[in-house]
Amino acid sequence: MKKLNKILIISVLLGCFTLNLTSAADNTDCWVFWRLIYSDKWSYDIVDTKRETDKSRFTNFLSVAQQAAIIRKDDLNTAILNLKKFCCENGIWDLTADTCKKDEPYFNPNALDSQYLFDHLFDVIMRRFNWLTTDMDIYTKTKMSTDDKWTEWREWIDEQAKSTAWSTPQTIINKYQQTWKQTESSLWYNITSRIYSTFWNFSDQDFLIYVSWKWASENADDSAVVANAMKNYDKRTLYDRYINACALSEYFYALLDLWVVSDDKNTIIKRLSDNSCDKIIERQIDWENAYVVLVIQKSSNLFLSNYVEWYISYLYQRQEKLEKLWKETKDRWLDVVRNTPNLEKRTVKW
Repeated sequence: MKKLNKILIISVLLGCFTLNLTSAADNTDCWVFWRLIYSDKWSYDIVDTKRETDKSRFTNFLSVAQQAAIIRKDDLNTAILNLKKFCCENGIWDLTADTCKKDEPYFNPNALDSQYLFDHLFDVIMRRFNWLTTDMDIYTKTKMSTDDKWTEWREWIDEQAKSTAWSTPQTIINKYQQTWKQTESSLWYNITSRIYSTFWNFSDQDFLIYVSWKWASENADDSAVVANAMKNYDKRTLYDRYINACALSEYFYALLDLWVVSDDKNTIIKRLSDNSCDKIIERQIDWENAYVVLVIQKSSNLFLSNYVEWYISYLYQRQEKLEKLWKETKDRWLDVVRNTPNLEKRTVKW
């Protein structure tokens, strides 16, 4: 019996040792989610315990409404599902056939091919600003949401593209200034540099403490700035929201990160973010600006076209009236000519 117990203990220890070796060697985020199943509760436990709740020490500095204004649980679940799709299809680590089979109906066919959660978080955050993928289709298998300010702006400007009012181009410009313009408040809301430096130099737990306004050190002021920026997300322009997409991706990666060694995190994220975040955001803002210019041009052309058509119609109507008047004048003149002899006869007779 003692011999059997000894064998069992050694087996367990060997299993744990093998597990740790596999985890350390696995340069992906797949192994974190091998036991998690979305379809059981329509949400991953790790998301439920850390988002849209007042029970998490790293998120309760925000109200549930403030958390939802930044990103919703459904969006984070979408990012994890997209990662799990890649892991399942490529047979990475211990993702069993059972967990893959259960979640497969919720996999988005156009998800990124990436083994890193950070990639999928940034992808989802950016898609909330444009709702499109490369094949013009959106993640529809989950209840993914769009950014409320982006949605309001896009619906409004799409309507302006149909407007024929002469003042529409200036109206668009004025609205654009309100929605997109970089202001003085943008300077203190742009927390990317603060997040970036802290994310690399501290453990995940220290980083989350820093973001959640619980930092009691020489960095307390910076911590307060970051926390306030999160609290006031709903007041920010679209420009502000775009330029902080990288920072938010790093924050949510740390928030959902489980059992990943800091060195592994640095290796993974440095490979991914290495200025690519900023370049993608700059490109997206350029596309948004180009779209605004096109809508202004379309509106101007539509107004000009309608004006020209109206003016031509006006000239045509004027011509018709003139021709009618000329015809009536000629008819009256001919009536006079025809009746002149009769008038002369009567005059002579008198």
